Amino acid sequence: MAAKLFDPGAGRQRVERYELMGEIASGGMATVYLARLTGMGGFQRFVAMKRLHPHLASEKEFVEMFLDEARIAARIHHPNVVPILEVGASQVGYYLVMEYIEGDTLARMLARAASSGKKLPVSIALRVAIDMLSGLHAAHELHDDQNQPVNLVHRDVSPQNVLVGQDGIARITDFGVARAASRLTATRVGQLKGKIAYMAPEQAAGSEDLDRRADVFSSGIVIWEALAQKRLFKAENEAATLSRVIAEPVPLLFQIAPQVSKEVSGVVMRALDRDANKRFPSCAAFADALEAAAALKDKVATPRELAAYVNEVMGQEIAQQRDNVRTWLAHSEPTGAAVRELPAGILPSSSVSAAAISIPGFVEASHSGLSGSLSTVEQPKRSRVPLVLGALLLTGLLGAGGFMLTRSARSVGASAASPAAETKPAPPPVPSSAPGDSAAVAAAAAAASAAAALPPPTPASALGVAPPPVAGRGALGPPVQRLRKKKSSDDVDLRNPYR
Repeated sequence: MAAKLFDPGAGRQRVERYELMGEIASGGMATVYLARLTGMGGFQRFVAMKRLHPHLASEKEFVEMFLDEARIAARIHHPNVVPILEVGASQVGYYLVMEYIEGDTLARMLARAASSGKKLPVSIALRVAIDMLSGLHAAHELHDDQNQPVNLVHRDVSPQNVLVGQDGIARITDFGVARAASRLTATRVGQLKGKIAYMAPEQAAGSEDLDRRADVFSSGIVIWEALAQKRLFKAENEAATLSRVIAEPVPLLFQIAPQVSKEVSGVVMRALDRDANKRFPSCAAFADALEAAAALKDKVATPRELAAYVNEVMGQEIAQQRDNVRTWLAHSEPTGAAVRELPAGILPSSSVSAAAISIPGFVEASHSGLSGSLSTVEQPKRSRVPLVLGALLLTGLLGAGGFMLTRSARSVGASAASPAAETKPAPPPVPSSAPGDSAAVAAAAAAASAAAALPPPTPASALGVAPPPVAGRGALGPPVQRLRKKKSSDDVDLRNPYR
């Protein structure tokens, strides 16, 4: 779907993790934007964001309807249903995020064909119809957490809510007014929800007892108009349209569109029966009958043929939209900013927040300009713990060395104070008369000779240690000098700054 892109010079607009790029469509309840989600390594994904109008944020009924749509549709997982990726609330209101489908709605495709005078090929219309019915059947078969049927009814099946993608797949979307047993809100008596021109008669009459057969009738209207290239019940005003839905006979399809076979026409007419019991019981049965009838004469296009047709009728528009997006990105991206690698061991808190981490210092632009501003990221400070530990270790080693030097000096002084122990010769070994002691005697003699060969001990005076006083000369001789107790700092080099 083509989006009207915002002016990049007006500043970048963000809703939580998403950057808004342009407006796709707007209705009475919400606006749909083209947005993008970015991440690390150049990750980028385009999404469609549906945002509730701010003035409705205080209306409980509209908020609950909005949340109902997100909660119900998020449970449906089918290739023919537009998936809901996320729902959230921000300062600008409630929003839900959907997959962005590159293509257009069936309504615009029909309008484009009518303006060009070329009708939609029957095979293409049948392909879109079968895809739409397959998506609706998946929604009708939805079960809750207790495996109980939700009894969902879309109630707004229309060409505006069928998206035809460039990938050759048609998808149903917009469950905003869908009815389900687990909805937070209930339709008030007399209040109609949906487009009157595409309502089933029982829905237009205000009946509360609706089931999936109401969507079968609405689907029949969409398929009838796609094949006939003509509106079925639309009138000048809603009252006249309502009257046609309830009472006006439905024209035979093959009479309005001769290119459609009577077999296909008969299948569509059965879906448009005002008696719900005579319609197809489900959209799956409708799709099977439609495909079987087309096999007899008409042809159902393949997804590849549908993709080729989309490229043929709107390929230039899609290409132009892509060029506009590239230009917008080039003008809105920051320029001259180098992308740095993340420091080792640092991981982003989530894959989404990595978008801000991959561009260092990213801040949102709040003023005009073509690019957002970047702030410098501070480098991680180097820890001083290793330096402190190294200094403490070195100090401990120096202190231990000083202590050992002091102990060594004290032991030397003690040995100098006892000269008798220095000069007293070792006693000779005592000879043994036992025959087995000859080896011990020889070892003792060798030890004695080795001790004699050692140099004499250093005198105490050479070490700067005063000799002890001689006994009996305390009063008559020179005053006795007492040994001063050594400190650990005496044998440490005072010039060493790390002592």
